[in-house]
Amino acid sequence: MVGLGAVPAIFQCFLMLFLPETPRWLVKAGRSEAAKKVLKRVYGPGSSDLVSEVLRGIEREVAEEDSVGLLASPTFSRHSAGSWTEVIPDVKEYSAKWGQLFHVGGNRRALIIACMLQGLQQLCGFNSLMYFSASIFSLVGFSSPTLASLSIAITNFIFTVVSLFLIDSVGRRRMLLWSIPIMIIGLLLSVLSFAFLAIPFPNDLDPTAYNHETTTKIKTMSTAPSSVWPLLTLLSLTLYVCGYALGIGCVPWQQSELFPLSVRSLGSSLSTATNWTANFLVGLTFLPMMQFLTPSVTFGTYAVVCSVGWVVVRRIYPETTGLGLEDVGALLKDGWGVERVSHPRSRR
Repeated sequence: MVGLGAVPAIFQCFLMLFLPETPRWLVKAGRSEAAKKVLKRVYGPGSSDLVSEVLRGIEREVAEEDSVGLLASPTFSRHSAGSWTEVIPDVKEYSAKWGQLFHVGGNRRALIIACMLQGLQQLCGFNSLMYFSASIFSLVGFSSPTLASLSIAITNFIFTVVSLFLIDSVGRRRMLLWSIPIMIIGLLLSVLSFAFLAIPFPNDLDPTAYNHETTTKIKTMSTAPSSVWPLLTLLSLTLYVCGYALGIGCVPWQQSELFPLSVRSLGSSLSTATNWTANFLVGLTFLPMMQFLTPSVTFGTYAVVCSVGWVVVRRIYPETTGLGLEDVGALLKDGWGVERVSHPRSRR
């Protein structure tokens, strides 16, 4: 069973054999002709003018990065003769990248946006639902919690596929501003349903110990007909998952488009680390919060996080759909760029 997880990885590894290098990396490596061939494959036949324009833009960006390069951060990149970084050139280059990421305004703003989105993706509580959905549905009275959990997982899959078709036409920013309120509504409905379900912990039951006896006890303790509030819980969490999959589940992974080539790997690494750190915190705190703060307070807390996240997205996350990497860099150079690009543009 565990070994089945290797099947998608093997399939992806096979597909990667047919992927070309990115045009920007090829230009940086001095292989402009190879970059031109890749661009022709991307834009299709009859696009010579567009390919030439895009290639010139890439060459200009790479030239600017090379000219700024190690001078981007005086604190990290300028060293006196005989310093230890002279002995280890790679350390000097790596230190310069850190300086360039944090001291160049556009890069710093890109990092803040990427980390904010990745943190919000986890702090909204979605993975706690994925990890403990069987426990939750058993506690609210479902006789087949695994089946209820499967419906949540299928919903997540379906709407993730939908988001892949919508993200370039609707726009990243707009997807978030529309989908996060759906998440909030789902969470608030779950708060309501949990309030009418007398879940018998912390004192009566261990929240991780779900079985037939637990389910029977919950049903008898419920203050309303047992079929109403458990069903509302399922429907509200399904609505929450729909909103998540349409927006915050997908958009943060477009993070690489925020960073210029010189700091893309470092910026993406830090934002991904933010994701897993937040995931660790949510996984660690979910069951204690359910036990000591009640389920209503727990899911209400996630609703508050989503509300704050919506405000932050509206204030600092510009629309990047249809923009080239060079355009995104210019957008964040002197500010957040939220007002400058309000509608997605297409560059076909």
